[in-house]
Amino acid sequence: MSAIPEEPALPLIIVHAEAAASARRRVSDLLEAAGARPGEVQHLLTVLEAGAVESAHAEAAEDTQVPAGSSDEFGEGWLGAVQAVTSRLTHIADRAVCQARATAAAPKSPLAVSSPPQRRSPTAVDAVGEEQVHRVREAAERIFVSVAGCTGYDRDLSEEILTVVLRAVSAEQQDGYVRQLEAFAEANRERLVQLYARYGPGGTSADESRCYLTPQPESVVVCERLDTVPMWLDGVWNEEIDAEQTLERFTKYWRFGL
Repeated sequence: MSAIPEEPALPLIIVHAEAAASARRRVSDLLEAAGARPGEVQHLLTVLEAGAVESAHAEAAEDTQVPAGSSDEFGEGWLGAVQAVTSRLTHIADRAVCQARATAAAPKSPLAVSSPPQRRSPTAVDAVGEEQVHRVREAAERIFVSVAGCTGYDRDLSEEILTVVLRAVSAEQQDGYVRQLEAFAEANRERLVQLYARYGPGGTSADESRCYLTPQPESVVVCERLDTVPMWLDGVWNEEIDAEQTLERFTKYWRFGL
């Protein structure tokens, strides 16, 4: 039996990260010196970022010319890839604008640019301790109840899934992950409410038999990881949990179903 070839790793663009972080801090200092409020500064920076993503979206959307001499199958794959990329860029731009609005509504919140830049090579963890799983589960439950209004979930299933999903959180971020999750929920509260109103327990399009994540509080963590490290999450999920397209279906709910 022939071995299944490994899929090539996608390239990571990391050369501009530190320069961008430095530029954000510099622009932030200049705007604050000119009298702008911290929340207003963050709002302006995020809107600019959303505009840059939108420009990338427009350029990618124009790349529909299939290479000459390609087969019909290759052409279909090419156009499908362009559609997937542009859909993802649309989601990223929309998410940036939503975060900018949330920041503008809370002008006293700390600036994200003041945080130290993340390490280029995050350290993976082989296993997550029970105490960390319990802390994150409790935070996810508080968030889930507040946005979905549901308490009839399976805690054993929550801990089973979180034990895997939290492996997509780097060792450097584990200690502060609860705060990171809470900040994510605050910035995306409206979208989370819409998600559970439509696909959660009693929702207009609920179907727990096809996606058991929607009635569970750990789905909040899955949303956060989808927006932060989707490929990493996909890797640990498919390795440990199941191959029944649960994550794929939930990803479509979160990215495109609202």
